This record gives sequence, structure tokens and C-alpha cells, in this order.
Amino acid sequence: MALPSFSEATIRRQATPESFSRGESYYSDGAVFALIQRGNVLQADVAGSQFEPYRVRITFDEGGVADAFCTCPYDWGGWCKHIIATLLTCLREPDLIEERPTLVELLAGLDPEQLRDILLRLAADSPGVVDGIERQIMLGEATTGEATMSASETAVSPKEASRRRKQVDPRSIRYQVDAILHSLDHMRRSVAYWHVNDVVSEMRQLLYQVQGFIEDRDGRNALLFLEAVTDEYVRGWTGLDDSDGYASAFFGELGAAWTAAGLAADDLTSEERDRWAQTLTQWQAEIGAYGIDEAFDAAQAAILQGWDYPPLQRAMQGEITDVGAWEDEAPWFAGELALARLEALERQGRGEEYLRLAKAEGQFGLYVLMLAHLGRVEEAVDEGLRLLDQPSQFLALADVLRQRHEPAAALRVAKRGLVAEGPKGELAAWLSDLAHVMGDEAVALDAAGAAFREIPSLPAYQRIQGLAGERWPEMREELLGHLRAMSGYIWSEAQVDVFLHEGLLDDAIDAVEKDVSYDLIERVMDAALADRPEWVIRVASRQAERIINAGKSKYYHHAVDWLRRAQMAYQVEGREAEWRAYLAEIRDRHGRKYKLMQMLRTLG
Repeated sequence: MALPSFSEATIRRQATPESFSRGESYYSDGAVFALIQRGNVLQADVAGSQFEPYRVRITFDEGGVADAFCTCPYDWGGWCKHIIATLLTCLREPDLIEERPTLVELLAGLDPEQLRDILLRLAADSPGVVDGIERQIMLGEATTGEATMSASETAVSPKEASRRRKQVDPRSIRYQVDAILHSLDHMRRSVAYWHVNDVVSEMRQLLYQVQGFIEDRDGRNALLFLEAVTDEYVRGWTGLDDSDGYASAFFGELGAAWTAAGLAADDLTSEERDRWAQTLTQWQAEIGAYGIDEAFDAAQAAILQGWDYPPLQRAMQGEITDVGAWEDEAPWFAGELALARLEALERQGRGEEYLRLAKAEGQFGLYVLMLAHLGRVEEAVDEGLRLLDQPSQFLALADVLRQRHEPAAALRVAKRGLVAEGPKGELAAWLSDLAHVMGDEAVALDAAGAAFREIPSLPAYQRIQGLAGERWPEMREELLGHLRAMSGYIWSEAQVDVFLHEGLLDDAIDAVEKDVSYDLIERVMDAALADRPEWVIRVASRQAERIINAGKSKYYHHAVDWLRRAQMAYQVEGREAEWRAYLAEIRDRHGRKYKLMQMLRTLG
């Protein structure tokens, strides 16, 4: 089968500028090899920094790229350079793709005995295969019948599972916290100040360990773990310099962990709940003296109420009231606790209760996302169109539908989001790509225009040009006018990129007359050297003199770079004598700045 079409603009949209640039270099260097297509899945090996190549897997559907995965550790937003290099290879050299049968086609002609032999051989070569097969068998058994199971229907109750686990050793945890808090003792206080954020980062890494207990529904061990961490931190955090608020802000993370642990400990007795709540109250009183008044409020409610709190039970059964899952007026932390409860229900596979609680608590964005995750696509679309009101919510739902290979539904949702109130640049760019791949050019063009008007860039501008066809001259003038009217430092790069692309030097010059980065000024200078040398002389001289007059010796090399541009502009105008006179004047005025004098020799 032929892969659905996609554009370079789509790739850029999913990547940071740095990732795209590095991915293009990988493509140019021929780092992508073993491009194999099996049905709608493309697999490739990409040479990287490790001995073993990274494995890229890209899934396509009728809307284009549905999912992209790479085995590299990249986790800084957007696609990694290996995915980008693979897609660029597909786009520019499709003949390199080798089409092979899908796994379903490969297995279709095998009998059970042959399948068994293959699995045994694979398991002998890779012991991890056995664990994978066992997990799949257990998963199949667990999901037989109803798709969602209540906690009481699981094969092993949380209480029984908790008894089977070994209890954590609080002494070891306390020792780790104490070691982290005192890791700065050997430094001078003036040095230690700069490392408080590092201490908090180490505490955060330690806190991550409790997540494993929470995911296993081992609430008792999670609470014991957190008790050791929190008690030691409350005792020792005041020894840290909290000028930037790093140390005190960590209590918010502790409170969130306590909330999740309290919800995981659904087998506590009422006496145990009271004891844990009292412990949190004592800590809250201690840190309250430092202005930290609300760190454990949601956690206390989670522990005291558990899952048996009558208003919560009614909400999870579908009762909708003005106060959500509360008896009276909802407290300030109601939203925080609602999110924690929904996360717990999702971990436990209690989909129906999740939906009812999300709706009762007014968490409509999460409600429709769960409908989509559960495969109830038509219902998710209908409810999304009825309940959502923010472009970001429509984008989140459309993206989930897209990942579930429902591009038509995703397109419908995203189109509605385009007319919602609020920032919609990201949604518009996303919609433009999908609409173009699906052949809806009118929507693709409208969305591309909306994306540019809100988040202008040269790729977005060129995207519209590629879609506009005969309408381009008219749209070009409208877009340039919009760009000229935009003010603010954050838009300067887009203005310079587009204006220089169009050869509009005067507009580019206007864009950098305000306070912008040196890099942008230099780019405009280089473009304007031949046609606007007088402007280059004026601005370059001003920038150089600002540094020299201030005596900023560590920046003298920048001053010399500015003067070199001024020199080139003087030469373009045939005013070499004036340049020599100007340089001589600088030497006369600043002759005692010996470092500068040495550097000026490079200018002649």
C-alpha cells in the first residue's frame, strides 16, 4: 500500500527548530537505513550516538502520520531528530522504502504447532519474550467480560495484596532524606544558595519512588514511605536558603503525593484514617508558621473520606449536583482532589465511574477524553461538541481521536474548536495539516491563516502560500499587513524571517529598530549591506560605540564585529577615507584601552 501523503510543514510543526535542523543533517548524512514498510507501519534504523542504531516506528492512517516512536531517550518536546530524519527520507527518497508483508499476513498460513515452535525459539533467544507472553495472557484473562471492573471484582483485593508485600523500611528512607538535606553542609553558605534547587531535585527523585506503590495500589507502603520523607523534610527544610521559593514549593509536591497515596490506601480503618489525618495536621501547623498554609488540605480530605464518602459515591453513580462530590459548598481544593480521584480511577480501570465523576465535577475535558480512550468515538464527538468551549480542549480531544485512527472524527472536532473563543494557534496549525492530508483544502487554508495570524513564522507563511493557489497575491498582502501591525519582541524573529524572505528590506529594518537580539540585527545588516549601506553604518557604529564607551572589555570582540560591518558598508559606498578617519577617531578617544587597541588592529 502507498503511504498517505504528508508535507515538510507537517514535520516542522511537530519538531523544535533545533530537532528539525539536526534531523535534516542526519538525513543528509545518510543515517537512515533499513526502511521497511509493513501495511500502515514504517520501521527504520537510524545511526546515532550509540553503537546500536535507534529504531524508529511510524504508524500512518488516512490522515497521515498517526503516531511516531523512537527508542532514543529524547524527551524535550516534539519529535526527535531520528523520527524527523526518517520522515524526510520517506518524503524525499520514497524509493528507499522496502515493502514487506504485515505480521498478520506472515502468520496467516501457519498452523498452531508452527506458531508454538516459533514462540519457543524466540523465547529461547530472548528471555524477556516469556514475560511479555505471560503479561498478554494475563491481560486477556483480566479483560474477558466487562471492559471495566470495580475494585471489589478484582481477583485479589487491595487488602490481601497489601499483606503479601514486604513493608518498606522507613529508616532507610529517613537516612536518604537526611543525606540530601545536608549535602550542602560542606559548602560555604554563599555557594550553597545556588544549589538549593539541586537539593529539591534530589528530593523529587526520591519522591518518584512512591509512585510505584501507588500504581500497585499498595497504599499502606506509600503512606509509610511518605511519612518518612515528609517528617524528615519538615524537620530539616528550614536549613535551606528559600530565597527563590524552591524549598517551600516542594511541599506542594508532597501534598499531591499524599493525596494519591490516600486514595490508593482504600483498606484503611477509620482509626487509621484519623491518625494519618492528625499527622498531616501537625505538619501543616509546623510549616504554617512560614506561610505555607494549604499544602495538605486535599490529602487530608482524601484520607478521611476515602472512597466511601456518600457524596462521592453518589457522584460516581451518576448523580449531578451544584456542589459536585461534596455535601455542601465545595472547598478551594475540590478541583485538585477531583483530578487525583480521576487519576486513581483511571489507574484502576474503573472507566464508567471515571466518566460519572468527571461529569459530576464539571471536568468536561477529561470526560470526553475518556470517552474517546474507551473507544466510544461517536459519543465522544457528540459530547465534545456540546460541552467543550476552549480551543485547547478541542485540540486534546481531536488529538486522541487522531491517535485512535479516527481522522474524520478528529477533523470534525478540530473544526469546531477553530471557532471557539481563546488562543487557537496550535489547534489551527494541527487542523491545517490534517485537513490538507484528507483533501479538505478550504479548511486547510483557513486554518493555516488562523495559525499564522496568532503564531507567525516563515514556515507558517510558506504553508499558506502552498495552499492558497490563485488567492496567494491577495492573501500575501493581507498577511504582510498583519505582520507589520504586530508589535513586541517575541514577534521580531518571524517579522525578519518573512520580510527578508520576501526581499522587503525596509520592513525588516523597521522590525529591528526596536530592542531586538544582536543576531536579528546582524541578519538584517548582512541582507541590507548592498542596498542600505548608510543604515548599516549608522546602526553598526552605534552598537560598537555603546560597548566601547561603557568600557565593557569582555564584550570588545562584539564591538569589533560591529565595526567590521561598518567598514564593509563604508567600502560599498566608496567612502574608505571616511572609514579611516572614523577608526582613527576611535583610537584617539580610547587609546588607553589597550585590549581594544590590540583588537582594532584586525581592522587595518
